[in-house]
This record gives sequence, C-alpha cells and structure tokens, in this order.
Amino acid sequence: MRSPASRAAVVAIAVAASSFSMSPASAAESGWSKAYESAAVTGNRHTERELPFSVLSTLVIKGKLKNTGNECYSLWAKLDIGSVSATRAATQCGPGAATFNLRSVPSMSPNGTLFLCRGEGTQDCGPRFSAREFPVSALPMR
Repeated sequence: MRSPASRAAVVAIAVAASSFSMSPASAAESGWSKAYESAAVTGNRHTERELPFSVLSTLVIKGKLKNTGNECYSLWAKLDIGSVSATRAATQCGPGAATFNLRSVPSMSPNGTLFLCRGEGTQDCGPRFSAREFPVSALPMR
C-alpha cells in the first residue's frame, strides 16, 4: 500500500506530465511574433544538453522570417557570450517566408539577442529582443 506522501508524488508527476503536449506547439498557435515594418519573426526554442549529466546546454531556436512587403528584411542573432558579433540568420526579399535554425555555443545559461533589419545589413533595424521571448517547445525538434 502506498503512503499518502508517495501517492501525492505520483499525482504531482501525472499533473506535470499532462501539461506537456506530445507535439511542439507552433509559434502561430501560441500567438507569438516580433515584427518590424512588413517583416515578422516567429519560432520556438529549446535547450539540448551536450552530455547526459553536463551543466552545459545549447540553445536551439527554429522559426520563420515572414515578409509581406517588397523590400528585403533580415533576422540577425547574437547568441553567444562575449564579443562575438551578430550573424545573419535569415533574409527574405519580397513576399514570402524564410526558415532559420539557430544554435548557441554550449554554456551554463544560454541566451541571446535577436533583431529584424531592413535590407541585408544592420543599419536600419527594429528593437532588439531576447531569445527567451520565443516560446519553449514542449519537446525538442530534431
């Protein structure tokens, strides 16, 4: 016979497990996006451990850069700590969408900054936003 404490633990685990879906929620389902002029970025993030018991993890962000206008827009990301410059993750010229897949270097608390810019450079950009603003995927997408 189970004790009340073990029964409570089983119930807590079941409740926690039921809060996760069996497939990752899409950014459209969560209603999340960041926009700048005629461009918008949506996506999901998760972390991956480099080794089973490692304290280091890699931040992974997958998503789409969508453009409804005629100009080019680019998504720029700076996911690594230090003086590493931002890199262009995706560019979409004209109406349509471009996918992106970003991975940080392994660290204890991976994070980063992203921003949308008109054109392929970083001269005309919208506000920077944290990589933590992307919704967390229920399960890592590989």
